[in-house]
Amino acid sequence: MAKKIFLGGLVGGILVFLVSGFLHAATSLGEVGIRNLPGEDTIVAAMRASIHESGFYFFPGLPGGMHEKQTPEQQAAYLEKYKQGPTGILIYSLGGEGLQYGKLLVIQFLIGLIAAFIVAWVLAMTAGTTTYLTRVMMALMLGVFAGIFVDLPYWNWYGFPTNYVIGHILGGALSWAIAGLGMAAIVKPSTAA
Repeated sequence: MAKKIFLGGLVGGILVFLVSGFLHAATSLGEVGIRNLPGEDTIVAAMRASIHESGFYFFPGLPGGMHEKQTPEQQAAYLEKYKQGPTGILIYSLGGEGLQYGKLLVIQFLIGLIAAFIVAWVLAMTAGTTTYLTRVMMALMLGVFAGIFVDLPYWNWYGFPTNYVIGHILGGALSWAIAGLGMAAIVKPSTAA
């Protein structure tokens, strides 16, 4: 069964990479909900002048930082500032290097491959008691589970656009359903000789 898990994971990793790549490049699913920043040059100039290290930024910021205990007065002031807006998050990189597209693709493939090995292992645990279609559905549901668990909290806490989150969940579901077609055919009970 270890050989089937390895082969199923490898096939699943390749299929997820190809389907996800196709959905991102050939459809608008990869960009749904994303917009260009209005007044980008002005905003970027202000960021360059005031943000001096790469990181994950949340605004409005809490007095003293995210992990400092706040007084009731500070909490009230923060909530008022939050209510007034704007609010948001910023993933900020100082830049200074070119886009390493090849490296990013390799890392994305490896992420999908690791996930596919996990799915193949789960399929192997039930291979003797499930049908092919059930194993395909298990791969699909694991993809849906991952999307719900990862993407919906971003929508809930950070205000990610609803269409962006739904698009990512649907893209993941489709990618894992197609990967599941290949994986379920490989990770199956051994046939009697």
